[in-house]
Amino acid sequence: MGSVGCLGCYRPSVVPPAVSIGRPLVPASPPPTVPSPQVPEVSPVTPITRDNPWKPDAALREWKYIVLHHTASNSGDVESIHESHLKNKDKSGNPWLGIGYHFVIGNGSGMTDGAIEPTFRWKQQMQGAHAGVADYNQHGIGIVLVGNFEDGSPSQAQVTAVKRLVRVLSREYDIETPQIIGHGDVKPTECPGTHFPLSEIRDSVAVLEEDGLR
Repeated sequence: MGSVGCLGCYRPSVVPPAVSIGRPLVPASPPPTVPSPQVPEVSPVTPITRDNPWKPDAALREWKYIVLHHTASNSGDVESIHESHLKNKDKSGNPWLGIGYHFVIGNGSGMTDGAIEPTFRWKQQMQGAHAGVADYNQHGIGIVLVGNFEDGSPSQAQVTAVKRLVRVLSREYDIETPQIIGHGDVKPTECPGTHFPLSEIRDSVAVLEEDGLR
C-alpha cells in the first residue's frame, strides 16, 4: 500500500508580523520661562481710623495744640520717664507730679516699638509739664517719642504710630495743622531733633483736612 500523506500533521509556515518602526520619541521641550512681573515696593500706609481708643474718662480740657518731643535717650518707658521727672522742680521750686507728657511712643527698647501709652496726665485730663511755656503746658497735648533724633530717625513703627495718634487727636479736639508743633517751635531747644519728621506728620493731617476726613 502506497504511503499516505498525514494531512493533519501539516504545519503551514508562520511568518512573523512585520514590526512597524515609528519615529523615536523626543522629550518635549520645556515652555519658555516667563519672568514674574516686578511688584513695586509700596511704602507703609498709615491706616485712617475713625475710632478713638484714647478717649479719657475725665471731663475734657480745652486743647489747642499738639506738642511733639523726643526723650533724647536710646531707651525709655512711661515708668522710667515718670521717675526721672519726679526729680524736677518748677520755677517756684515745687517738685513735678511726675511724667510731664500725655503720651509716650516706644522704640522697642523699654517699650514695644510703636506702642502708644497714655499717662496719668491724659487719663485725668491734667495740664502738661513739657513745653516750658504756660499756654502750651495748659492747652498743649504733649507727645514724646523714645529716642534721640539728633542722632537718628524714629523707627517706621513710631512714625506710623505718631501719625495715627495725631490724626485722631486733631480730629477729636479740633486742632488745626499749624497747631501741631515741635517743642523747638515754642522754646529754644533742639527737641524733637533734626531727624524728627515733623513736616511729614503735619502733611498726613493736612491731607485728611483737604479730603474732609480729619
